[in-house]
Amino acid sequence: MTLVAASLWSVPAEQRPATADRLAAAGLRRWHWDVSDGGFAAAGGFDPDEAAELGARTGVPGEAHLMVTDPLDRVDAWAAVCDRVIVHVEARGWRSALDRVVELGARPGIALSPGTPAVLPPDLPDGTAVLVMAIVPGTAGAAFRPQTLDRLDRLAHPELGVDGGITPELARSCAAHGATWVVSGGSLCAAPDPRAWLDSVG
Repeated sequence: MTLVAASLWSVPAEQRPATADRLAAAGLRRWHWDVSDGGFAAAGGFDPDEAAELGARTGVPGEAHLMVTDPLDRVDAWAAVCDRVIVHVEARGWRSALDRVVELGARPGIALSPGTPAVLPPDLPDGTAVLVMAIVPGTAGAAFRPQTLDRLDRLAHPELGVDGGITPELARSCAAHGATWVVSGGSLCAAPDPRAWLDSVG
């Protein structure tokens, strides 16, 4: 079964609580909290307080996706409110940040941008998840890059995710190529029937 994590990045701030309630009622099992500093990726996303508030409101756990130049500076705050923290291998000091995630008792994850070779870095901590970006980080609403499926095949990792442009059809295609979880934003959040959306993937 493919796990779906929802990103509220593209939802206007005033609509986020209602959208979060709607998705949780539809059976959503995971949030994906995007974080950007405006340098590594376009500015936007969430802060830990907002993520904690929406997580508590819905009873749905979440993961943090740090699209930032210096992830180590952000790890402590996010590990306090998320059970997994994902850092980009293109970011400065990403290994130190990943080690800190483990020290704090959260699950580690790495993200690979589209231009980064689909090769796992050596000596990753046990249980490290791998998130493959199907769009350039921070470009919510961009189209899914078809070559992402080939990248999934090459990585063949036991905990493999995809983020960017995910529709139900693409989620199923990603699962067929080894993805165990997907991140969806606009498609899921705007779905007339989010329960049907989720059921069609799982």
